Amino acid sequence: MAESATRVERYDFCLSFAARQRAYAEEVAQLLRAAGLRVFYDFFESADLLGVDLYAHLDEIYNRGSRYCVLFASEDYLRRAWTGHERVSAQYRAFRSPSAYVLPVRFDDTEIPGLRGTIGHADARVLSPAAVVRLLIAKLESDAQCASLPATVLVLAGEGRDDVLKAALERCGLTLPPELVLGSPARTVVVVPESVLPVVDVTTTLVSELETAAARRPGTRLRIAVHRGEVPTARLGGCVDVTAAAEAAVSSAVSEVFDARPRAHCVMVVTQRVYDQVIRHGRGGSNPRLYELVVTTDGTGLHVRVPGYPPMRRPSPDGRA
Repeated sequence: MAESATRVERYDFCLSFAARQRAYAEEVAQLLRAAGLRVFYDFFESADLLGVDLYAHLDEIYNRGSRYCVLFASEDYLRRAWTGHERVSAQYRAFRSPSAYVLPVRFDDTEIPGLRGTIGHADARVLSPAAVVRLLIAKLESDAQCASLPATVLVLAGEGRDDVLKAALERCGLTLPPELVLGSPARTVVVVPESVLPVVDVTTTLVSELETAAARRPGTRLRIAVHRGEVPTARLGGCVDVTAAAEAAVSSAVSEVFDARPRAHCVMVVTQRVYDQVIRHGRGGSNPRLYELVVTTDGTGLHVRVPGYPPMRRPSPDGRA
């Protein structure tokens, strides 16, 4: 049976290699991480691996936890027990996957069980680690254009946002894998797959719990932005729909509305797409009369609601009041 199209992995790449090829593999790992990608390389995980059942843990990583497995094939690779375990786990995943999963990098012509000679590979005898990394990134980006996840993107900005988010998710009985919650110093991005919670429920139920949790924290000033789109499963951060939500959260037009209500705990902003799909039609009990239209400097329309406050009169995009 093929893997679910909604799978989101913890890592973009996991690396499987023998000790003799460690220097080459480590340079690949370092370059991938420097490019902002998530890489499973054992030395990056030394602390997390302490006391862990490695047999079970590595099976999870190579079988289910990565978008691709980069297999550094060599005579040494064939002889090692741990690489054999990683290979079997990776090949079981490859058997179930509708697209390429094991990406071979060959150091010699050793036959690896289950790895046919007809499978396209990178040749480490002629390619530098940097050249291999360029190929891997190109593969990731190419597949990302094809594989996407219908999802609602939430962006939270403001102090205490992670505590508010945790409380709201618990109240909704919703558990999201860590890879769907992307934190940064300025904001937290939450990707909620449509299969987990439809956009209507995110916009009404989850957002309502966020607003309640924010109100319970004195001094909280939280921005909540909601957008819906297609998020690449291979790399969530930086995609167009995540960027749209992030820009909505920090828009100066939204700031103007929020700053005019200094006692408000939070402000909610939805993109035009969410407004048209949910709010305009009153789906999930939403009330379009509570929203006001603001226009960003680049002409993007956003719809803003401040809980507990009536809308201010705002001009529409064509300049009419």
